[in-house]
Parts: sequence; C-alpha cells; structure tokens
Amino acid sequence: MVITITVIVVVIMTIVIAAAFGMAVSKGYSVKHTVDPLPEEQHNEATEKEVTDERTEQK
Repeated sequence: MVITITVIVVVIMTIVIAAAFGMAVSKGYSVKHTVDPLPEEQHNEATEKEVTDERTEQK
C-alpha cells in the first residue's frame, strides 16, 4: 500500500514539474527578444541623424 501511494505521488510530481517546464518554455517563446545595437552602430546612427538634421535646417 505504501509503495502504491509513493508511486502515485511521484507520478503527480512529475506531471506538475513537466507542466511548469512547458509553461516556462511557452512563455519564453512568446517574449519578443531584441538585441541592443553595438556602440559603434549607435554612434553612426546618431551621426547620420545629425547630418540629416543639418541638411533639412539649411534649406
């Protein structure tokens, strides 16, 4: 009788852990992952914006 209860508890715990793992993976896939630009690229974008702003101001 004790072995039967132990097996049932282990099976229930396994199902709960598997469900939690599945929910965590699902939530991870639903998040939109982004990558921050490199500092050089960020500097280049800022420089290009300044040049564009200067061109529009001169007109």
